[in-house]
Amino acid sequence: MFTLHDAPTAALTPAQIAEIRALLDAAFDGDFSNDDWAHAVGGRHVWVRGPEGVVSHGSVVERTLVCSGQALRVGYVEAVATAATHRCRGHGAAVMRRLGEYVTAQYPLGALSTGTFDFYAPLGWERWRGPTFVAGPDGRERTADDDGGVMILRTTRTPAIDLDGDIVCDWRPGDVW
Repeated sequence: MFTLHDAPTAALTPAQIAEIRALLDAAFDGDFSNDDWAHAVGGRHVWVRGPEGVVSHGSVVERTLVCSGQALRVGYVEAVATAATHRCRGHGAAVMRRLGEYVTAQYPLGALSTGTFDFYAPLGWERWRGPTFVAGPDGRERTADDDGGVMILRTTRTPAIDLDGDIVCDWRPGDVW
């Protein structure tokens, strides 16, 4: 039996944190850094637990993005992964549906960075078509390598935004998007 769970980072036990981190390390083939982990904590986690333990995970953290000139408080999705032996069974979609519900209830907009667009699009996520930037320590800097890799989830509180306009994220260590 598989069950869906959610909780803020502060409510997770050390054992739960270790289990989620182990899943992410394995799912990303060892390419999940300490910065990636730092980006995934401090918000809300959703995970699927099966007989073998945690098989799928995602989290939402709050960030500020400037979308088409408007600064928005955004629910930013991080650390979405499913164990290789449990992929294509709906676990990741269940995690993303729950995260989408949370984003819709708490934020005017959701956002994430991905190369797997076909997974997110059926769940209501749209690709940002405009150029990407980061508000870095030395001012606004172009992040052209991230162009086309950002997706957004509109909510009932999303203002009018131009998907072809600029999108600017706040700076953080590691991958800014």
